Amino acid sequence: MTPNQRKQHTDAMIIAASAPRKNWLGKHRPINSVQSAWVKSLLAVWGECYGGRTTEEAMMDGCGFWSCLRSEEWSDAEACRITETIKDLRKIGYTGENLLKMAHAILWPQKSLADAIAGQIRQDDTDFVEKSILAALRNDDPVYVVGVDFYARRKNVSDIGRYLQKVAPWLTRKQAEDRVRWCISHFNCAVFLSMRKNIYQVNGK
Repeated sequence: MTPNQRKQHTDAMIIAASAPRKNWLGKHRPINSVQSAWVKSLLAVWGECYGGRTTEEAMMDGCGFWSCLRSEEWSDAEACRITETIKDLRKIGYTGENLLKMAHAILWPQKSLADAIAGQIRQDDTDFVEKSILAALRNDDPVYVVGVDFYARRKNVSDIGRYLQKVAPWLTRKQAEDRVRWCISHFNCAVFLSMRKNIYQVNGK
């Protein structure tokens, strides 16, 4: 991190530490278990591949996974299919870019070269999750900062909680970790709603 990024990170953590309750961190619309599993699995892959870039650093996705995801008709059944595919691939050792490529081949098998070319013309094949995150949250929002630490920097709840205690030593370990969980929950919900909105827009709904 640059000094400015480090200061922004610390300032956001101080705000998170100051939260007296979950809804103080922003509006929270609960999502169901299927939706939660879907967004968590996609965020985990995002964190492995692309996490934490700025808008200017967002790059093209070579395997086409995110553009196919954008063109999906949203339903809990489709969410389960995607989640289970990612889970099964993880069990046999796939991660990151390799996981995306294999999931793409399983979920959306290529029918023909003509179909592939038409798909590329129809879809802007950019990093769908990254853009959904940046559309949902400012990069100085404590919810964003904690979410990026958790998914992209691969820090666990206790690691982030210990950092919160450093900037806010009056918090107990449980209080610090509770605030981390609140932020992650808000992050998941905000990103889910942003991604679903994006999918609906692509499909003209």
